Amino acid sequence: MTIEDEETQALALRRPAADGVVGSPAPVEPTAFAAVQTEHLIGDVGDALRLLDAVERVRGHAHPLILGLQDAVGLKMPAALVLSAIANGRSTAEGVAEQIGTTTAEAELAISDLAALGMVRSGRQVVVTALGQARLSQLDGLTVRVLDVVTGILGPDDAAHLVRLLHTVADGLESAAVTSGPSQALPNVLLQN
Repeated sequence: MTIEDEETQALALRRPAADGVVGSPAPVEPTAFAAVQTEHLIGDVGDALRLLDAVERVRGHAHPLILGLQDAVGLKMPAALVLSAIANGRSTAEGVAEQIGTTTAEAELAISDLAALGMVRSGRQVVVTALGQARLSQLDGLTVRVLDVVTGILGPDDAAHLVRLLHTVADGLESAAVTSGPSQALPNVLLQN
């Protein structure tokens, strides 16, 4: 047993036996997180917390930018994702749900909201209207300006390196989610903020 295994076992919940005495740790099920781990593990909890803190700082500063984009275009990000999926050829609620990673019912509701705003036309197939295309064009233009700020901070070489790293992380997390079943996913508490 490795040190990591012992620490994981020590963190596992201990279940009381029938007589009320706390017994050995419950078996630890492998998670999607374990599938992502490599030999380059973070050295200690402090390193992990510093990494999470850095990610949270970026996310915290990006949040006002996202809110500003939403206000400027008049669309919340989930609705913009649905509109973009439809513009990219997804013509059914099922297709939209598949592309953006939501349920068909949520996609249907979003499509209905977009239709009420005049940005999509629904029927047998859902299509983006001229107003919807205009909103997407505005969002694209504003997004390019925001990303220009980011690349201006980093410079072209570091920005390209960041993009490669983010794709590597996303690919690793995506493959871990695909290879693990629902019972092996990270607890929702860890994924929500």
